[in-house]
Amino acid sequence: MKIKDLPKIERPREKLIAKGAENLKDSELLAILLRTGKTGKNVIEIASQILSKYSKKRLLQMTYEDLSKISGIDSAKATTLLAAFELAKRALEVNDTNLPTIESTKDATAQLTDLQNPKKEHFITLYINARHKLVHKELISVGTLT
Repeated sequence: MKIKDLPKIERPREKLIAKGAENLKDSELLAILLRTGKTGKNVIEIASQILSKYSKKRLLQMTYEDLSKISGIDSAKATTLLAAFELAKRALEVNDTNLPTIESTKDATAQLTDLQNPKKEHFITLYINARHKLVHKELISVGTLT
């Protein structure tokens, strides 16, 4: 079955637009990067086949030569995947030297300067690592005026 034969809401690109990337299966995300299938297999089938053979972690470590050996991946697809994987790896790098240290309530309060005069109650969680470095700030909920 060709992608064109699927209902629009089930096509990976349209599904991403309608529901957001976080609601797609891994195979659908990979299919978007691959863009097209090959004779006899649509792009979702190729993506599913790749993910059944290689873990996502293994895919991130593959070279151009490794990717080029996979049926359905040509030079253009291999370079697109390598660029996407490298961008993901760079985004995931966390450098502790750039992270603020939270060792007191004063340090924690300094991370909440965007809430100096709130009209509503805000419940915010600060996540720190074992070295007291802030790794994530998350807004849990916002109360009402009363």
